[in-house]
Amino acid sequence: MIRSLSALAFFAFTALGAQAVTLDPQGQIRPELLGQALAAQESNKADLRDTGRLVIVDYSQHSREARLYVVNLQTGDVAAFRAAHGKGSDADHDGYLDSFSNVSGSSASPQGAFATAEEYVGQHGRSLRLDGLDATNSASRDRAIVVHAADYAEPEFLAQHGKLGRSNGCIVFSKADLKTFLADVPEGSLLFVGK
Repeated sequence: MIRSLSALAFFAFTALGAQAVTLDPQGQIRPELLGQALAAQESNKADLRDTGRLVIVDYSQHSREARLYVVNLQTGDVAAFRAAHGKGSDADHDGYLDSFSNVSGSSASPQGAFATAEEYVGQHGRSLRLDGLDATNSASRDRAIVVHAADYAEPEFLAQHGKLGRSNGCIVFSKADLKTFLADVPEGSLLFVGK
C-alpha cells in the first residue's frame, strides 16, 4: 500500500501488521521517479517474484554520477551505482541520455518497467537478463538488453574521459559494482528506467 509519495513513506505489511518505512532517507532519488517506480511495481506485481528490492535508473543524470539505485523496501536504505547507457541514446557522446528506443538495431536504451530475469555467463561475463513489461521495452529480451560489466564503466575509464562509455542499449556497471548488484537484487525484482 502506498501513501503520500511526496512524504516517501512506504507501508510494508508484516505478520504483525503495517509498519511504516521511510524510503530513501538521504533523498538520493528524485521523488517523482521514485513514485513512478513504486507505481510500476504495484501495477506489475503479478509479473514479479520478489518485491523486497526496487531498482531505479535515473538517466536524467550524467553518466559520471551514481544514477542507478537499489532500494531495500524493508529498510528504506538505498545503494547507488554508476551505470552506462546505450550509444544510440547519446549520439553526441556527452554523457547524457537524450532519447530512449525499443527498436532493434538502435543501440539505444529502452525505458519503463522490467523484471530482472535469469543470470548467465556471456561475452561480458556474468550478466542478468531483463524482461520488458511495457510497450516501451517489450523487445528488450529479443534485443539482448541485459545488465553486465565492461571496461568502459570502470573507474579508470571515468577518470580518463570524465564520463562512462556507451553500450548497445544495455545497463553496464564496473565489475565490482556488478558483483554487488547481482548479490543484492533477486531474480524477479522490478527494475525501472526513466529520465
